[in-house]
Amino acid sequence: MFCSGAVFFKMFNKIKDLKKDEFIRGSFVLFIMVNAFNFLNYIFHFSMARMLVPADYGILAVLMSVAYIFTVPSEAIQTIITRYTARLNIKKKYGEIKDLLGRSLKKGLKIASMIFVLFLFFSPFLSLFLKINFLLFAVTGSLVFCFFLLPIGRGILQGQKKFIALGTNMIIEGFLKVFLAIFLVFLGFGVFGAIGAVIFGAFTAFFLTFIPIKKIIKSKRKRTSVKGIFSYSFPVFLVVLSVILMYSLDIIFAKRFFSPDIAGKYAVASMLGRMIFFATFAISKAMFPITSESFDRGGETKKLFGKAFFLVTGICIIVLIIYWLFPKLIISILFGKQYIEIANILIFVGLALSFVSLTNLSLLYAISIHKKNTSFFFIFVFVEILFFIFLHKSLLEFSIGFMIANFIMFLASLIFIKR
Repeated sequence: MFCSGAVFFKMFNKIKDLKKDEFIRGSFVLFIMVNAFNFLNYIFHFSMARMLVPADYGILAVLMSVAYIFTVPSEAIQTIITRYTARLNIKKKYGEIKDLLGRSLKKGLKIASMIFVLFLFFSPFLSLFLKINFLLFAVTGSLVFCFFLLPIGRGILQGQKKFIALGTNMIIEGFLKVFLAIFLVFLGFGVFGAIGAVIFGAFTAFFLTFIPIKKIIKSKRKRTSVKGIFSYSFPVFLVVLSVILMYSLDIIFAKRFFSPDIAGKYAVASMLGRMIFFATFAISKAMFPITSESFDRGGETKKLFGKAFFLVTGICIIVLIIYWLFPKLIISILFGKQYIEIANILIFVGLALSFVSLTNLSLLYAISIHKKNTSFFFIFVFVEILFFIFLHKSLLEFSIGFMIANFIMFLASLIFIKR
C-alpha cells in the first residue's frame, strides 16, 4: 500500500515537472494548434481532390508545390526574425523589436515586388514545361507578398514565445482558405477558385498578426543592431530551401514524368506523406526559440534537442504503422476509391517524409546553436533530383528513390550535429 502511494506521488511530481517544462508546454500548445491548422490544410486537399477531377487536382498540387517553394524565404525569414526577437526579448527590448519589425517589413515588400516581376517573366516557360495555364501561375505568384511579409509578424510572435497567438493566426488562415475554396469551386471556378482562397487566407492572416503585438507597436522605436544578420541569414536560407525542396520536388517531377492522371494520384500519396512532416513541424517550431535563448544564456541545449527528437520519432513511427497496416482504408476514406492504386507506395513516401521531419529538426537545432557550414546540405537537393531522373519507370521505383535520397540526408544531418 505504501509502495503504491509512493509510486503515485512520484508520477504526480513528474507530471507537475512536465507542466513546468517550458519546451514541453510550448510544444504541446503548438502541437495542438499547428496540427489544427494542418488539419484544415488537409480538409482543403481532401475536398479539392474530391471536387476536382484527378488531372485538375494534379495541377493544383503542382501549383501548391510551387507555393511551397515560395515558402523558402518565408520559413527563412520567420526563423531569422524568431532568433533575433528571442535575443531582444530576453531583456524586454520592445523598442528594438519594433525597429526590427519596421525595417523587415520595408525590405520584405521591396524584395517581394522584385521576385513577383521575375516570376511573371518566367511563368510562360513554366506554363509550357508543365502544361499549365499561364494565368494560374501568375495568380499563384502573388503569394510571394504573403510569404515575405506574413512570417515577419509570426516570427516576432514565435520569438516572444506567444505560441497561442501564433497558432490562432494559423488556424484563422486555414479556416478561411478551406471555407472559401469549397465555396468557389462549388460555384464552378475550379483551380482558380482554390488558389484564390489560398491567397485570401494568407493576406488576412498577415493583417491579423499585428493584433497580438500591440505592446511592441505602441513602444517607442529604438534603433537595433542587425550586425551579422546577413552571415546568419544565408545559411538559414539554404537550410530552409534544402528542406522545402526535399519535400516539394517529388510532385513537380511526377507531373513531368507521368501522365496527368497518374501524377494527380501520386499527389495524394505525397500529401499523405506530408501529414507526417507537418504533424511534427510544431515540435521543431517550439524547440527553436527555446534552444536559441538557452544557447545565448550559456545554458543546456542537448537535452532539449533529445526531447524534441524523441517526440518527432514517436509521431513518425505511429503514423507509419497506420500507413503500413491500413493504406487502402486511409486513402479511400480521405481521398476516395479512385486513388486506391497508390496504396503500395504510401509507406515509402511516408518514410521519405519522416526522414525529412527528422532532418528539419536536426538542422534547426544546428542553426539555433550557431553551428557553421549548414549550407552544405543544399547538395542533397541535387542528389534527390538525380534519383528522380534515373528512377521513374514506375511510381514504386520513383517513391523508393524519394525515400533513399531523404534517408541519406537524414544520416548526414545526424553526423553533422554530433561532430
